[in-house]
Amino acid sequence: MLVNFRFKNCRSFYEETELSMETVKDNEHREINTFSVDDNLLKGSNNELLKSAVIFGGNASGKTNVLKALAYMKNVLLLSASQFPIVAHNEFYAFYDYAREEESIYEVEIIQNESYYIYGFSLLNGVVKSEWLDRRKERLTPVFKRVDNNLEISGLPKQASKLINISPYTLFLSVSNNFQLDINPYIEDVMEWFSKLLIVFEKDANILDIYTLENGKYREQALKILKLADIGIRDIRVKKDKIANVTDFNDMLRVNAQMQINPMGMRQLKQEEKNLYNLDLETFFDVYDRKGKVKGNVDVLLFKHAGFNSEGTERLLCYLGWVLAALDQGRVILIDEIDAKLHFLVADYLLRLFNSIDKNPKNAQLICTAHNVMLMDEDLRRDQIYFTSKDEFGESRLVSLSDFNNVRKNDLFSKKYLAGFYAGLPDMRDD
Repeated sequence: MLVNFRFKNCRSFYEETELSMETVKDNEHREINTFSVDDNLLKGSNNELLKSAVIFGGNASGKTNVLKALAYMKNVLLLSASQFPIVAHNEFYAFYDYAREEESIYEVEIIQNESYYIYGFSLLNGVVKSEWLDRRKERLTPVFKRVDNNLEISGLPKQASKLINISPYTLFLSVSNNFQLDINPYIEDVMEWFSKLLIVFEKDANILDIYTLENGKYREQALKILKLADIGIRDIRVKKDKIANVTDFNDMLRVNAQMQINPMGMRQLKQEEKNLYNLDLETFFDVYDRKGKVKGNVDVLLFKHAGFNSEGTERLLCYLGWVLAALDQGRVILIDEIDAKLHFLVADYLLRLFNSIDKNPKNAQLICTAHNVMLMDEDLRRDQIYFTSKDEFGESRLVSLSDFNNVRKNDLFSKKYLAGFYAGLPDMRDD
């Protein structure tokens, strides 16, 4: 579960910014859109979290950058122990010449395995400046603290901590499993949370293999939703073609050449042991005779036959299985532009899957961006609605509708948003 995410000096955000999944004092849609956690985990709050949050904003206002900040934090955790220079790729705020001289900060508050954690790190000039982890079962206690290369580990003498040498380009959390430490179970909790965090961007199709897992459970659930959406697809099946042996130089050279010539021809690649596969999704449609009876079917590959299915259908199929997996497993999923190229009713249905008791029994959380302002008026609480805007310097701001005074429950949020009450919008009038 995500409680809060804070970041600073990242992409279009310069000031410290917080996306909170903690509820404010409001009984509206409380039974459906929120859930409770153990009283000992969230001290000083009402112990309730949101099942979803939607970020609205104009083009280039920064809404996608909120998700990209958390995606970058995940990538640093998972990749900083490798040779990939992920820390050096930190994107500080570009439009202040002094921003490069200041630290970028990333911090999450999460609940994992019935424990509450605060984990964060700061980066400067391509190196890790600080890193920290605190844990609460009943009271908040430090697990470890790092400043530059100086570590303080709970339960470990200072002299022993000094013997642990960490590269300035690597997070301690990423390599701690190399050491036999009493704190490793807590670190594994945080690493597990990030490894299960699902992130979907429009140009970033997730592995279609999700439709083959759990004996095809997610495939069957997806088909029911496709039928509700009246898309016309009768069935879907994952098609997996072996294209190379990763240990064969000539094979990999050929695949690389094919990707250069036709990058869209290999949209989803998956490696299994020494074999590399190209994944596609067969979509089946009924074929009718003159009397309207089904006489057969036609199958169309989602990527190879791009253009047959609509762009909205293609994108929906790329992430729908992961939405269903998130609900089934109680995971956190981030989706950029959940309504892109989709009918309003489909996007609203996906939101309602999370804001539900029977469809979301494990309290999965959805954080998404959207353009369709009609979604604001569809049974969302004020603390579930966020806005991004930017000032004359290009600096983004993130605010929650619950931060505004004099907002009535019966207000038409979309109308007031378009009128400029909650966030700055571009003036497209040419008179």
